[in-house]
Amino acid sequence: MTSRRSFIKSGCAACLLVASGASLLESCATPLPLLKVAGSKDQEVEVGTENFIPGKVTALVIRTRQMENDILLVKNGEEYKALYLKCTHEGVNLTATANKIYCPSHGSSFDMNGKVLKEPALRPLKTFRTELINNQVIIHLS
Repeated sequence: MTSRRSFIKSGCAACLLVASGASLLESCATPLPLLKVAGSKDQEVEVGTENFIPGKVTALVIRTRQMENDILLVKNGEEYKALYLKCTHEGVNLTATANKIYCPSHGSSFDMNGKVLKEPALRPLKTFRTELINNQVIIHLS
């Protein structure tokens, strides 16, 4: 017969296994398209709206030499939001999927607006101002 102590131990072990498995599966999600962009000016990055395909691509990971970390550019209707993919907990590079942003090091997660969904991060992600000019999304880095 199983003792209460061993039952609790095996139950806790199973819970930990399930929790770590969910985190591992989350990290296997399909990554978003990556677009390498040369900055047009010192503090600006331009991304053509043709990179957003209706019904297919609503978010892009933007990589530029001007920034240490990538930028997530999200299209919501006619609005564009640029989020800095640097964790507010320990500064780790973040991974973006189609519906969530997460930290592969400590498990923090953020929604597509940069708000914290899961700690240890406490602050939302840094955002950059965007504007649309002649089918170009301008991301202002300053």
